[in-house]
Amino acid sequence: MVVTRSCALALAVLLAGCGGPGAAAPAGGEAPQATGAPSAPGPAPVLSPAPGPAPAAPSPADPSPSGGPAQATAEPSGSGGSGEPGGPGGRPEGEPPKEAVTGYLEALAATDDPDRMSEGLNLAADDSAAHDLLLHAASVARARADGGRTPEAAGLTPTADGARLCPAEGNDPDCGEYTDFTGRDGLVTGLHINGSDPGPSLIVGDGATADSEGVGATLVTAYRSVVDHTLVVTVEFAAVDAVSLDLDGAVYRAADGTGQRAEDAAGRRELTAGTATHAVFHFPDALPGGELSVGGCLAECSALVDLSLPVG
Repeated sequence: MVVTRSCALALAVLLAGCGGPGAAAPAGGEAPQATGAPSAPGPAPVLSPAPGPAPAAPSPADPSPSGGPAQATAEPSGSGGSGEPGGPGGRPEGEPPKEAVTGYLEALAATDDPDRMSEGLNLAADDSAAHDLLLHAASVARARADGGRTPEAAGLTPTADGARLCPAEGNDPDCGEYTDFTGRDGLVTGLHINGSDPGPSLIVGDGATADSEGVGATLVTAYRSVVDHTLVVTVEFAAVDAVSLDLDGAVYRAADGTGQRAEDAAGRRELTAGTATHAVFHFPDALPGGELSVGGCLAECSALVDLSLPVG
């Protein structure tokens, strides 16, 4: 068969169209050769999306990117994770436990039971103002009990800052506000009464003694009340032989030589041989640093007793 030039060109165009839209023409402009089968179309091109804003970092409370549980946040510092500063239970440093303060106040109020008051000393640190105050109060209660004049328990009313203590009629001192408790090692060490520290006004166990005709006297405590400014002195008397003590005639002689008779005294006045008693004496507005004088008689006044005891 004879193919003319025009037919050859038409055949070349037809064969080039069979290569598909994606076929590239070979270099040199030569017409592609027929393969006898159309080539498979190639995969469609993948278009990349336009870049968007960067995702925000997850917050500590959000779930983790992997879908796991949220990360735990740090526990606030403080006792037991409570966030409160200070010692055990969030208590400020130097503040005694509430139960120690409550027990201490209950012991102070137990003026009808000197033994109960003495037990309360276990809640106060040795050689502290709180210890000395309770020891003094217990000694006063003991003297009244020895003299057969045991008072009723004091009234104890809790307040926002502590408690209000009101002794029974005829006891001492007047009502007072007990606040500002301090502590150490779980024990009460200090407090304020009507806003004043009683510590400087307390004298305890300074070793002062006196002896006359076999009768001994030992200073137990002395306290100038921060409530009514009365000097209250407690003494223990011990007798080898039977003696009558003139407690009501006791005199306190101040450092300037001024004498003052006791406004009130309590204790056992008649001692049999080998016995002892506590006694308490009240001197309004007196100051420590003077001397207490107490007289008496042995049996049938066979000998006069004259005791002089320094106070502070």
